[in-house]
Amino acid sequence: MSETPRALLVDDAEIEYLTFERMLRRVTGPTRALDWARSYAEGLAAIARGGHDIYFVDIRLGPDSGLGLIREARRRGVLKPMIVLTGYGSDEVDRAATEAGANDYLVKGEFDHVLLERTIRYAERNARDLAELDRRLAESEAAARELTEQRERRALAEAELSEVLRRTVDEQESERQRVARELHDSFGQSLTLLQLGLDSVTRGLAAGTDIRQEIASLKDLTVRISEEVNHLAWELRPTALDDLGLQEAIRQVPAEWQSRCDLAFELHLALDRRLPPGVDSALYRVLQEAITNIVRHAAATRVGIILDSTPDGVRMIVEDDGCGFAADDAGRAEPPARRLGLLGIRERLSLVGGALEIESSPGRGTTLFARVPL
Repeated sequence: MSETPRALLVDDAEIEYLTFERMLRRVTGPTRALDWARSYAEGLAAIARGGHDIYFVDIRLGPDSGLGLIREARRRGVLKPMIVLTGYGSDEVDRAATEAGANDYLVKGEFDHVLLERTIRYAERNARDLAELDRRLAESEAAARELTEQRERRALAEAELSEVLRRTVDEQESERQRVARELHDSFGQSLTLLQLGLDSVTRGLAAGTDIRQEIASLKDLTVRISEEVNHLAWELRPTALDDLGLQEAIRQVPAEWQSRCDLAFELHLALDRRLPPGVDSALYRVLQEAITNIVRHAAATRVGIILDSTPDGVRMIVEDDGCGFAADDAGRAEPPARRLGLLGIRERLSLVGGALEIESSPGRGTTLFARVPL
């Protein structure tokens, strides 16, 4: 069974309450119980309790204003219908009541139960319409705020992507310059020495002298050239990645890096499948970038690498015991140089549908979780 609708009359005259109660009983439709508040303070307290479906407020409440009471109720978020009772009606009263937030007004002594019923219906409909309008306005404001936030996030993402692309181009150009210097300085010098050695051997043969020492020196030179070629090829793309897969390529990482830094590597590799070429390349480049970041920024002594399968893909974890960094919820509090490295990692993973998670705090190292679905 539904509760009896309740109305509240806020009026400082008891005779008005008794008269209004009798008239309200004659209104057709659901019977409304009428409560009475004798002052502004009582009315405000009753409104705050929220136990009524409709409010009738006298325009004068002794020294206080009924319109002020309605205005305060609206400020507190009360949306139920409110009707002003006044001693006389005019356009000025109508305007003042509307500005205060009332849904309608009645002139005392000039309305009967028929007009009261009609006014109640109008006030209830008007209150529902205003509440719906407020709801739609709130939704529109929320949607506008969300669009603004999305625009800001998109602008930030585009700026970061632009920076990643610019950095990628710069790194590619730097890599080309480095390879060119390697070819010119190392290979060029070695090949020049090889040519001079061969000339010496040719002269020795012509003179009939012992050339065994020159040949041994040339053999050592060709070994060094071979090592330099292998190292440069490994940096560009390790052959094990194509021949044996990602897991075996990662097994070679400690030997290649330990010649250039003092990091101790711990490998835990349990991948049970060969990966698509694009995925193993992406994960290998992620590992290269992660180790480069560690060497440049982390001041770490140990790096752990975990590679294993998940029910729906592959997971790679790279953790270090370095200085770490403080990251906010968006992961953007890390140093700018490191942030660009992490953005590059995210971009590589996104190209194969993967994702990156980061755990780090100052003095407690950093852990990267790279996941790619298969």
